[in-house]
Amino acid sequence: MTSFEILAGSIQRTGTATGARSVTELPSAESGVLRFEVVADGPVTLRWTWPTGSAVTLWRASCGARRELPTDWGSRRRINSVRSAPVGSLVDDRDRSLLTVALSAHVRGCEFAIGVNEETAEQLIEVVADDIELTGGVARFVLRIDLRDVHFAEALRGVTAEWTADLGDRVAVVPEIARQAMYSTWYSDHQHVTAATVEHHAGASAAYGCEAIIVDDGWQTDSTARGYAYCGDWEPTSGKFPDMAEHVRRVHELGLRYVLWIAPPLIGVHSKAWERLKDRVLGFADGEVVAVLDPRYPEVREHLVECCVRPVRDWGVDGLKIDFIDSWAWEGPVPDAPDADCTSIDEGVERLLQAVRDEVQRLRDDVLIEFRQDYVNPRLWQFGTFLRAGDCAMDPVENRVRTIDTRLLAGDRAVHSDMLMWHRSAAPETVAQQFISALFSAVQVSMELEALPAEHDRVVRYWLAFMREHFDVLHHGVLLPSRSDARYPQIKAVGATTVVAVFTNPVVQLTSSDRSVVVVNGGSEPRLLVEGAGPGPVDLVVSDCSGAEVYRRTETPSALWAIDVPVAGVARIERN
Repeated sequence: MTSFEILAGSIQRTGTATGARSVTELPSAESGVLRFEVVADGPVTLRWTWPTGSAVTLWRASCGARRELPTDWGSRRRINSVRSAPVGSLVDDRDRSLLTVALSAHVRGCEFAIGVNEETAEQLIEVVADDIELTGGVARFVLRIDLRDVHFAEALRGVTAEWTADLGDRVAVVPEIARQAMYSTWYSDHQHVTAATVEHHAGASAAYGCEAIIVDDGWQTDSTARGYAYCGDWEPTSGKFPDMAEHVRRVHELGLRYVLWIAPPLIGVHSKAWERLKDRVLGFADGEVVAVLDPRYPEVREHLVECCVRPVRDWGVDGLKIDFIDSWAWEGPVPDAPDADCTSIDEGVERLLQAVRDEVQRLRDDVLIEFRQDYVNPRLWQFGTFLRAGDCAMDPVENRVRTIDTRLLAGDRAVHSDMLMWHRSAAPETVAQQFISALFSAVQVSMELEALPAEHDRVVRYWLAFMREHFDVLHHGVLLPSRSDARYPQIKAVGATTVVAVFTNPVVQLTSSDRSVVVVNGGSEPRLLVEGAGPGPVDLVVSDCSGAEVYRRTETPSALWAIDVPVAGVARIERN
């Protein structure tokens, strides 16, 4: 057992590293950030305690609706290359990070736990790293402990900056088009998608400013039962897509890029590939009709590389929506694989995705690769270009939470909302709320756009234009979400302009540096409160949910300035 010292002011703890050959403190350019290099011969367990202080929540990758301070016995999570990421942040009610712990991008797999110890009323931190990339033939990684008094988003930016440095030029380049609005066929068509419906949606969405269309599940099967028993061959069904290359060409003529859904882990018993690969699976995932292929086998990877490359090479598609790769975070017994050429599933997945990236980039260097929210591990930055929030149909609150959670760990990856949908009878404000909740991401729309009522049409066009107008600050500004424990009641992005989206906290606090401010009313009341807008006069312009101006005037704000803003409306404040 090796020990290491963690010191912050008057707080000192001794950590233990079981199974480590050595633990060496590294120099750090940031005061308050401790970095320890761990060299291992096998699995390493790192363990120490830390005061809970005023923490109210533990921020974790893919934490979903659970925002509590977990107990040590209930906090352990399995982290894989294809699921979640090795990071956690204790956060107080002022959004300050009290302790942020992360492992470097050299770790493929680990057990990660930060939780309240009932006996000591302190946080027990325990990490077991058991799948580590070899560097120079040695298993080594860095433990990062951030003890700075900073916003938790700033602490997480420190983590992602270090991951970026770890990976260097292995990080996939993100084409700027990956940050633009796109159309998705999933909620509008589900598995009833055809070449004709795709071309119809492509023409309609291009008129709204969408830059790409994502053709989801259904192109590869005549079945519309929402199952995956026919997955595995990844060939277009002739009944729906009789000439895939010609169809893709027609979509390109409409001005859109073409992204095609594929789920490489899944192989169904009705596929042609089943007989050849049925002995190369990890097990069944859906009854006994769908199995998960074992990527440790070279013949499995060879088959899947061809399936992923064929659409780009032969049909001219511009990108892939690679789905269900978290199926490879296999939780059941892992079968023996005597003919495999790698020992861990994660290593097999990375070999597969690397081969796909290499092949498609030989064909085009601006290929688009979509992953889903849970695939936020930095190991996957080598392969994907944008991340979509996990499925949350018609749920604006979940879309808000999921896009912000994803943004905080995405590095330079573009982040997309889950597909936006609403009912035809919805109020215009309800439609606008779908966009407002996804404001700090690129939106994916999945509605029959040509059939929208006129009042919905105005709302959709306005918010897509709003996102283009404020693109730089929304995507590249400093993101400052508030109160993770309360699911982000207010979100701010700071750039040349400051954009604040208000949900359940109506009090907007400005600083003297906020000269040009856009406040979006994502709440349920037609009034906002602003602190710090003065001194001196400001110009105020207020519009409704469709962008129609409600009023404008010059005011000298009081210390707590009340502004009447329609629900789903916008207030633009310019300091004179």
